[in-house]
Amino acid sequence: MEAPGTMSLTLAILLTLHLHRHSVLLVWGAMDSCYDDDGRPSRCMPKFENAAFNRSVLVSNACGTPPEDYCMQTGSTRLCHRCDAADPEHSHGARLLTDFHTDQEPTWWQSQSMFYGVQHPNSVNITLHLGKAFEITYLRLKFYTSRPESFAIYKRLEQGGAWLPYQYYSGSCLKTYGRDAKGYLRPGEDERSPACTEEFSDISPLTGGNVAFSTLEGRPSAYNFDQSVVLQEFVTATDLLISLDRLNTFGDEFFKDSKVLRSYFYAISDFSVGGRCKCNGHASECVQDQSGVLACVCQHHTVGADCQQCHPFYQDRPWARATGEAAHECLKCDCSGRSEECLFDMEQYRSSGHGGRCLNCRDNTQGPHCERCTENHYRASPQDPCLPCDCNVDGSEHLQCDVGGGCVCRATVTGAKCDTCQVGFHSLGPTGCRPCGCDARGSVGHCSLENGECYCKPNVEGQACDRCKPGFFHLQQASPAGCQACFCFGHSLACSASTQHGAINITSHFHQDQDGWLGEFSGGQQYPLLWKEGEVYLLPLDEHDTGFYKAPDKFLGNQINSYGHFIYFTFTSETPDLLPGRVTVLLEGAGVDGGPLRLSADFPPLTPPSSSSSSSLGRAPVHTFAVRLHEEEVFRPTVSSFRFRHLLHNLTAFKISNAGGHNYTSQLSGVRLASAAVPSSSSPSPLAPAPWVEVCSCPRGFAGRLCESCAPGFTRETPRGGPLAPCVPCTCHQHGPCHPETGTCDCSDFTAGTTCEQCLEGYYGNALIGTPGDCRPCPCPGRTSCAQITQTGEVVCTNCPAGRAGVRCQKCEDGSHGDPLGQAGPVRACARCDCSGNADPNAVGTCHHLTGRCLKCLGHTEGERCERCQQGFYGDALNQTMTQKCKSCSCSPAGTSGPGGQCHPQTGHCHCLPNVGGRDCSRCQVGFFHLQPGHGCQGCDCNSIGSSSTACHPITGMCICRAGVEGRQCDSCRAGFFSFSSRGCRACNCDPMGSVSMQCHGNGTCHCRQGFMGYKCDKCQLNFYHNRATHHCEACPICYGLVKDKVETLGAQLAHLERLLARYDCRGRRLPPLQRSPADHQGEDALPNALEDILAFQEAREAFIQRFSALGASTHTLSAQLQGIATAMGCGAGGTAAEVTEEEEEEGVEVVERSRGGGVACQTLADSVVMVRASDERLKKATLDLNNMIIPFELATGPNKWNIMVNDSRALMKSHEGMADRIEGVARDALRTSNQTFVMLLDLLQDNSTHTFIRGLEERLSAMQELKRNLTATANQTVANQLALGEGSLALHIALGNITSSIRQMALTDPGSDQTTNHSAEGLLNRTAELALHVQTKEELVSTIRTEMEPVIQAAIRNLEKDFLEEIQDKKARIEGAKVIALTSVVSAKEMESQVITLHKEMETMERDWPRLQAQTRLAVKKERPLEEKVLADVRKKVKQVEKMLNPALGNTRLSNATAHEALETATAAANEAKDNVVQAKQTRSASRHLGTQVEATIQQLAQLENSSAIASTQLTSEPMNLRVVKEDMEAAKLQLELYASTLTELVSKIDGQVKLERFDRILNETALRLRMLRGSVESPALGGKIQRLRSAAQEQQGRLASIEADLQEISQERDSLKDITLNLPKSCPQPTGAG
Repeated sequence: MEAPGTMSLTLAILLTLHLHRHSVLLVWGAMDSCYDDDGRPSRCMPKFENAAFNRSVLVSNACGTPPEDYCMQTGSTRLCHRCDAADPEHSHGARLLTDFHTDQEPTWWQSQSMFYGVQHPNSVNITLHLGKAFEITYLRLKFYTSRPESFAIYKRLEQGGAWLPYQYYSGSCLKTYGRDAKGYLRPGEDERSPACTEEFSDISPLTGGNVAFSTLEGRPSAYNFDQSVVLQEFVTATDLLISLDRLNTFGDEFFKDSKVLRSYFYAISDFSVGGRCKCNGHASECVQDQSGVLACVCQHHTVGADCQQCHPFYQDRPWARATGEAAHECLKCDCSGRSEECLFDMEQYRSSGHGGRCLNCRDNTQGPHCERCTENHYRASPQDPCLPCDCNVDGSEHLQCDVGGGCVCRATVTGAKCDTCQVGFHSLGPTGCRPCGCDARGSVGHCSLENGECYCKPNVEGQACDRCKPGFFHLQQASPAGCQACFCFGHSLACSASTQHGAINITSHFHQDQDGWLGEFSGGQQYPLLWKEGEVYLLPLDEHDTGFYKAPDKFLGNQINSYGHFIYFTFTSETPDLLPGRVTVLLEGAGVDGGPLRLSADFPPLTPPSSSSSSSLGRAPVHTFAVRLHEEEVFRPTVSSFRFRHLLHNLTAFKISNAGGHNYTSQLSGVRLASAAVPSSSSPSPLAPAPWVEVCSCPRGFAGRLCESCAPGFTRETPRGGPLAPCVPCTCHQHGPCHPETGTCDCSDFTAGTTCEQCLEGYYGNALIGTPGDCRPCPCPGRTSCAQITQTGEVVCTNCPAGRAGVRCQKCEDGSHGDPLGQAGPVRACARCDCSGNADPNAVGTCHHLTGRCLKCLGHTEGERCERCQQGFYGDALNQTMTQKCKSCSCSPAGTSGPGGQCHPQTGHCHCLPNVGGRDCSRCQVGFFHLQPGHGCQGCDCNSIGSSSTACHPITGMCICRAGVEGRQCDSCRAGFFSFSSRGCRACNCDPMGSVSMQCHGNGTCHCRQGFMGYKCDKCQLNFYHNRATHHCEACPICYGLVKDKVETLGAQLAHLERLLARYDCRGRRLPPLQRSPADHQGEDALPNALEDILAFQEAREAFIQRFSALGASTHTLSAQLQGIATAMGCGAGGTAAEVTEEEEEEGVEVVERSRGGGVACQTLADSVVMVRASDERLKKATLDLNNMIIPFELATGPNKWNIMVNDSRALMKSHEGMADRIEGVARDALRTSNQTFVMLLDLLQDNSTHTFIRGLEERLSAMQELKRNLTATANQTVANQLALGEGSLALHIALGNITSSIRQMALTDPGSDQTTNHSAEGLLNRTAELALHVQTKEELVSTIRTEMEPVIQAAIRNLEKDFLEEIQDKKARIEGAKVIALTSVVSAKEMESQVITLHKEMETMERDWPRLQAQTRLAVKKERPLEEKVLADVRKKVKQVEKMLNPALGNTRLSNATAHEALETATAAANEAKDNVVQAKQTRSASRHLGTQVEATIQQLAQLENSSAIASTQLTSEPMNLRVVKEDMEAAKLQLELYASTLTELVSKIDGQVKLERFDRILNETALRLRMLRGSVESPALGGKIQRLRSAAQEQQGRLASIEADLQEISQERDSLKDITLNLPKSCPQPTGAG
């Protein structure tokens, strides 16, 4: 019998199948296809199946692990068995739930028994994973044991989702599951609610009990399943869970009998799930894909695992589940064939019935169906693709074009796309194109459409081509070159147009006479012209010699003011046919080579004759000819502009051919020459300006409007060289002018000579001093010649009669005796003294001038006639063949060993110390020096290569060095020399601009700067060019590198070819190798270095002047900025700007007056202005002093013949003094220049510390000069004492002679009185003897004094020489140091100038690129306009944030300005301590440079922020936020910091010591911190990235263009190289030049 439960299960399943059959009855026939027979879509479903068959089931409990016994309850007995998972025959695993079996041979799954704790509340779960969503119809469980008392069914709607209750079965629903036990739902309840039923919960049957769960049973909407979304979801499940919660028992488990407990367990023999794969009616089957996942094979253009959505391009209506009435297939989107993507838009579907909105439309279309063009695009017809308008964002009124693609352009723009400026405009920008602004006089054509660059004429420069280049003047539109070259006779390149000259005409109308015109024929024959009123004519000599009309003087001479203008002359005749067709014009004048220059040209008439009009008016027909006085005319021969103007400056002849000829057909009726002249005060009316007249700025020594004359005090370097010859200073020693052309001096002040270098005969003095009183009359009888002794100033007659001497020729000359005037007796002619040849005939007082007794025996002789040698001397006093007869032993105490004063009686040799030589042991032997008493001499050790001799200076040991060698031992080259060899060292002669230093390498090559080359670094390297503006060699564009490689290759090949050709002559014979002469290596040694020193000083002066000019410009800029700040702060409230109209130097006072009411800040600004003005004045004065400074370059002039004779004994000392004075003068000039430079720089920073150092140097120099004067005075005093003693001795001799003569005369005249006067005579004789003895004593005293003074004088001379040598060396070292500093300053100035130019070019590049970047930014903004409404609120918020960010940025900027001023004051205070700590000054310089870098970075960030503000302002259409003022303030702060850094750099390089700058470091650190805060407040990385991308794209494009240009340049260069090689190949084989 079948159990009741079995009957209920059968009924439930039949009901469920009936309901499903009813829901699909209408489409049962089309189950296998989703389209009907007519191809129309219809609902389709997969087959109905047991979804659990053979699927894996997961269970939470199974018996057999470990093996266990279980018992089956069959009525009253229990049969026990064993479950073992390891034994297939006794295992009951989960796989047996869904396998295939029969009722006769059942298989089942079995859990552990109650013995192991399987009972409520412990549940056993069975889980079935279906793999995808299924629509479940029923679920069936067949239990092998009795059915559980309570179990539940759960489901999942999606894999991994939450478990939802499906159905509860329990005999205790309320107790176990909290639900009422009922099998139906009330109307209105949720049909997805699970039900709990007590059915199938009875313990019987004990085996084989079924449980069937129908998903739609008891659900009210089961009969309307297609419209019930709730039930469609209810029957859907991806996973099923059976939770077995409580076993059915008989209650006997209470006794805990093991066999009883083992008889209670769960066991299920079959688990079936009836249903279909869920495809929502859009698929007829489900299959596994490549990954093994089950999915529907969707139709009706649906996709998804359950066909739950439409295909991406089938979105024209919303997706819906297929029903029996409608398939609800997905419809394709309508995109007009221009897109394959769309999405569903419900609002569009509701409004139009088509919900498919197309995406990513092609061909620049838009709209729901891609039916219209996007903004700023157009098309001619709907079938055509939309094309971009491409209207230029700056050049068009708006970006939308018309149907034909045409754009609406701005007023100054043209082109189909409005992308081109009209002619005369340039730089297409946001407001259109800007006018060119090119000066028509200096430009050619129109400017560049891209950047507005004007194309200047050859001699014109400037952004607008509005000024002439240096060396040119008179900008004029008619000139092809634009400006006229300066003439100035080649002496100057600086000229300008005259403002004094006015235009005039030089004319000849022939109204009264011939006006000075003549006729000239071949051979120079001149004849007067025939005249009739208004005409002149010339009768020819014959038919071949028709002659010329020769102009009068008013058309000749200096006619340079007519250069470039016309001379008009008119011929008239009876009829037009007789007028000349061409005339010949001849010009004659001076050529540049001194010879004559003749030019000729043929000209046609200016206009054809108007015969009809002339006849009707009664006038004769005329032909007018115009000749332009310019080298571009057809003059023969062709000459340059310079030569043509030189000819016009001295025009000697102007001739016009006789156009009438031998037929006498025409007459000359008028001549007019355009010229210019300075108007006189009596001119009736003002003259028109004559800007073509040149006025030159002449260099020193030249004068005249065209520098054609020498200035006063100058003459031609070549006498009578003409205006082309240079002018040099006159050499007349200030005694008169010289002729400006010949140089002949017009001497005055009683001077004579070609250069007024000497006094006239009968005058004395030094004419070289250059004062009017240099020469004075001689106090000699007969106005004879005289001379003045330099030491004493006494004037001595130099032209006394023969044998006579004395200051006034009153006695016999030295070396003679007698009484020429009879002053002491009878007149006796002067006779020569006889002193055995042992007296100096030129010495004063050689013998008694009356008696002839020798008074000054020389050579250490003695006696009446100096006939014997003195004691302590050796030799033969009477040996006339010997120069020195008696010689003193004179053994030197320093070099003599043993007692001094002893020598060999014949040879006179003393006993010398080692290495001491000389007869008297007074000098070191050759090769030794430094004589030391008791030790001898020290070896010189002169370098055998660098010295020219083994000898050295006996005192200093200084060896005699070869040219260019230095060092005591002559072992090294001087600075600036190289190649140490036996010929000395050769001068490097390095170019100061091209070389790193003036010292060269060992091979003579100089260490060149970047871009320079050559042995002397005086040439630019290949691929570099000389920039006249920076005086540097700058790199050529990169394309020249390829040209350089090609040129080197061709050059190597040509050199190899030349070497091969040089080995053979034309006949194939091999030539002998050429030897290089040693003299070729000495070419550089002969180059003078003195001129290089002078040029270095001049370059240093120019560098200082340029530096002071730059500092002056900086002070002007700073003053203007302070004035602007004062105005902005309201310091000028007391008075308007119009009231301040005083001179520039009064501006500071005005600021002070205005600042009295402005508080402390205004007063500080006023003080700053006054300080800047004062610095500016000092700079101007320093610049003027440098301009007026003359660096001497003097040539030493030798003394005249008399000075040589008088001062021969002082020649060496005078030479040293002259050399010291000259070097001292040069050093003083250099020191004065350095002092002035230091004073100007230090005054600028209010620093006075260096004055102390300079004052100390001056005091040291003064002390050295005082020492030199003291030594000179001592020597002069010694000489004066010696002369005084000599004069005293001479006076005694004269007195004695007079007395002796008187006695003798008395004896002769009165012989009778001999006896009476005998006693008196004897007394007189005794007195005479006493006097003679006294005289001899005095002479011995004089000799002793002379002997004692001679070592003193020699020592003084040696000390003076030593001091002078040391002083000369010290000054030479200073001069060399000054020279190095000057050269360093020149190089630094040139480098700074190059950097400024480079920075200027970079700024110009940025300025040129800015409009393009701005245009691109604005285009990007316009593309974002469709989003304007959505983001308007956000943009406003961002703008407010930007404003908040800018406020602290502006505050920080003002704080930075204040900090910069504070840094200026601190730097000024720190400069006063510059002498104390130079190391920290260098650190400060580095900090300043770092600060400058930060300022530049901050400026860049400000520029980025300004761009961001401009973009935001464009979107809001509000007033733009301009940061230009902030940027300008930062630029000014940057310039000030750079100026302070450069000033500190100069101070560091020039001042020794150390600077204490802790406070300056602190201020700079605070400034750097505030600038970093400013930088952080204005950063904009996003905008910076966009700009960087735009710049990268631009650079990439420029790189491509540069590569193309380089390729073209390389091809052109190779072509030119081949042409040059072809042209330079020799026409024939060269002939050998050597002998043979």
